[in-house]
Amino acid sequence: MKAAQSSYIQLDTAKIHFEIYGSAPRTLLLLHGNGESGAGCFAKQLEPFSRDFTVVAMDSRGQGRSTFGRKKLTIAQIADDAFALLEALGVKRASVVGFSDGANAAMAMLLKDGGVIEKAVLAGGNLFPAGVKEVYQKPIELGFKLLAGKAKRDSSARRRLAVMSLMVREPNLSPEELKRISVPTLVMAGGRDMIKEAHTRLIADSIPGARLKIIPGCGHFVFDKAADEANAAVLDFLS
Repeated sequence: MKAAQSSYIQLDTAKIHFEIYGSAPRTLLLLHGNGESGAGCFAKQLEPFSRDFTVVAMDSRGQGRSTFGRKKLTIAQIADDAFALLEALGVKRASVVGFSDGANAAMAMLLKDGGVIEKAVLAGGNLFPAGVKEVYQKPIELGFKLLAGKAKRDSSARRRLAVMSLMVREPNLSPEELKRISVPTLVMAGGRDMIKEAHTRLIADSIPGARLKIIPGCGHFVFDKAADEANAAVLDFLS
């Protein structure tokens, strides 16, 4: 699907890329997973979601077509960038759908929200690295250590390392923090997700009134491998 608008905003020394799809009255912000892009991660959502929303697909700092700038790449910084993008677009209220690292950034947004977020969908998120199954997390940590050696002499490796650090050193949230969230929230995951199911349930149980949707037989990439079921669940919740 072709974007109605593809542009950048300047935030400190970073250029944050975004694309807009549709022109409905309500706004929906999409936050992608680690190392992805907004339009790439949500390729199967852009058309159905843009029927009911003006969809804003942001490339997180240092990923997609966005640059790093001088600020450290963190989950909290991605959340701050997302708020800044909405403000730059003149959006006073929006719902947010986050996948993986994007779900973690969405949680950070919810904890800072001052009335901007209408509803939130958190798909495949985690509160801390131990929420990821060891069979997935251990190779990530090993790859991070190997890349750290190359990063001393390779600038491209340093950039990859910064993005990868979001899965090794972050997020750092607690169930107690989530109890402060008052925004209606849908928590999603695949039945065979890389996130431990007990951890996904902990997130849902910690957010007051949150709904939980587990998609049986699906792994981590629910918006790709189970797009029809995931889309229907999201649109039903947002409506």
